[in-house]
Amino acid sequence: MFTVSRVRLLVVTCTALFMAMLDNLVLGVALPSIQKSFDAGISDLEWFMNAYTLAFSVLLIPFSVFGERWGRKRMFLSGVVLFTLGSALSGLSDSSIQLILSRALQGVGGAAIVPLSLTLVNSAFPPEKRAAALGIWSGISGLGLSVGPLVGGLIVEGAPWQLIFWVNVPVGVLAFFLGQKWLHESQGNKRPLDPLGILLLGVGLFGLVFGLERGNAEGWDSFIVIGSLAGGVLLLLCFYLWERGRKQPFVRFSFFRNGKYSALIFAGFWMNAGVFGAIFLLTLFLQQAQGYSALEAGIREMAWTGCTMIAAPLAGLAVNRFGTKSVLSVGLLLQTLALLGFGLLIASIGVDFPFGYQAPLMMMAGAGMGLSFTPLSHGILSSVPETSAGEASGMSNATRELGGVFGIAIGGLVFQTGSAIRTPAEFGDHVVPALLTGAIMIGIGLVSVLAFTRASSGKIPQAAVEGGL
Repeated sequence: MFTVSRVRLLVVTCTALFMAMLDNLVLGVALPSIQKSFDAGISDLEWFMNAYTLAFSVLLIPFSVFGERWGRKRMFLSGVVLFTLGSALSGLSDSSIQLILSRALQGVGGAAIVPLSLTLVNSAFPPEKRAAALGIWSGISGLGLSVGPLVGGLIVEGAPWQLIFWVNVPVGVLAFFLGQKWLHESQGNKRPLDPLGILLLGVGLFGLVFGLERGNAEGWDSFIVIGSLAGGVLLLLCFYLWERGRKQPFVRFSFFRNGKYSALIFAGFWMNAGVFGAIFLLTLFLQQAQGYSALEAGIREMAWTGCTMIAAPLAGLAVNRFGTKSVLSVGLLLQTLALLGFGLLIASIGVDFPFGYQAPLMMMAGAGMGLSFTPLSHGILSSVPETSAGEASGMSNATRELGGVFGIAIGGLVFQTGSAIRTPAEFGDHVVPALLTGAIMIGIGLVSVLAFTRASSGKIPQAAVEGGL
């Protein structure tokens, strides 16, 4: 049941979650104001965004495992403190380097908030109510990520850019004190610390994400990009080999022997790759090809994000009735068709068409996202023992974050291929193949779910957990 204590837990975790997810994209529309304030270069602007993403994606898995060892509530609230402190320091920044470091601190806090909020919700609800609770969690997560540009536009239109960060401070303080009062401590498997494994994983992920983030800016054939990607892959391979030799590994690759777990991790990566690459380009399309301001574009994107917020809780109810595979397949199919529709619409009509043509496709994509987030989280967590929920949560969020970075990089690469973009019409010509590429990526996730996720795939047995790799 949704008892008072469980409702309170949802209030605390979802408040902090919304705050953390919002800051993934809220800064984008404020970059021109910040550039003017600091006389910053293009490289600085990129790092204002990338500092958060890098810290966030690299530390998701370590913080998830730390929560299992030292307490989920303790690590979650530590993340709230770090995120709130990073927000305050960002608002006080008077130089580019200070803002970059403060954004990185926000990313560190977010890396604790996101997976541990999911683990706390999962452990607090009984199996029959868990999908509905995760639906609420997924809806808030998607909403926070998606309305970032709108919130940023609203603030920048009538206030200094620093307010983007200061609004987090009272929210973070409130979440911390309510969390101290309302949350109960819980733990998972307590495994020995593995400093070398943590180092190999963290630096390896950093190299991979850094290379993907810098590929379009530096050139995919540049030494720094090739070196980062190659070094990241090599270190992650070393991490895998190191973990294989440990009796109690930091990350248990034995989980991937479960077809359901593997298929859902794979599907989450490709869904985020396709959808976030598309959102990035469609935001630019509304502004640069159709002439809307940042605020006007953000308002129109609410057709997408509003449906995500509505569909995610409903997906939790649908999972209980129809199962993870069915609901997730419908969600991925809707997103695939929506991106195909966008590409065909622009290819056949051009860029000069009313928003009413786009709204149904945005609503379809948003509903598909909402129908996908919940079964992905619920399916992955339900396939592992509850004592390993934190580790599974970290792996799920890390691979999806990596997918988003990969999708934006590949979408940008496809978009920029060919002649220079000088007119709105040329923008449309370039965005069509990028949108179709996004549809293909989501389609790969759909195929993996249909081919490898079986209703009979049960929970990973405890013996496999204790057996490590």
